[in-house]
Amino acid sequence: MNERGRNQVSRSDVRQRMQNRYDRLWKATVGKLRTGDIDQDPVLAAGRPDRRRGLTLIARPDSNVRKRIAAFLGQLRALEPEQHYYAPSELHLTLLSLFTATVEPARFFAKTEQYMAAVDMALRKAAPIRIQFKGVTASPGAIMIQGFVENEALNEVRDSLRRQLRLRGLAEGVDTRYRLQTAHMTVVRFHAHLHDGEQLAAMLERARNLPFGRINIRRVSLVRND
Repeated sequence: MNERGRNQVSRSDVRQRMQNRYDRLWKATVGKLRTGDIDQDPVLAAGRPDRRRGLTLIARPDSNVRKRIAAFLGQLRALEPEQHYYAPSELHLTLLSLFTATVEPARFFAKTEQYMAAVDMALRKAAPIRIQFKGVTASPGAIMIQGFVENEALNEVRDSLRRQLRLRGLAEGVDTRYRLQTAHMTVVRFHAHLHDGEQLAAMLERARNLPFGRINIRRVSLVRND
């Protein structure tokens, strides 16, 4: 098999692995949505300012993708108005959380320059990241747009950044909840009881293959996030 053929098989395999992860998440969640058995974010539910802070490398979708997602969220909001919907300006893909958001971030932020050096080194030879956003999935606490990588650049950047963090003794807070392997965007977080879980599940089911567009990431941002 020639190099082109191997690359095509590899990309197909990567896409299928991502689809399998999204499918498993959906199958584990859809029944809970129907019965209203969701995980409400305690900070959002309480209506208090979020004191949790983290440091995350993100990429933002272009205007076309944002418009399509905003239109879809408008339909969801009409059905479930009390949930937390991300504004178009907030939409982002997480490349890597350098440490998980915490109410005691000072000791991490004290090393901001070291984190920035790690990011700079990891990105020096990074190729543009191509991602297709298509369909939705959900967890008991959130609704997500499914993202599918179209080259290996995203995983290469993540692995390079993990290496740079380890070299600098900064890997303590990386991948503490789970090892990030997908390219999804979280667009809704639950913080109130569902009005109609059956209708919500049905609407999401219809959107499981809804296209939201492609992006070619050439710029990323290191942000302090809640």
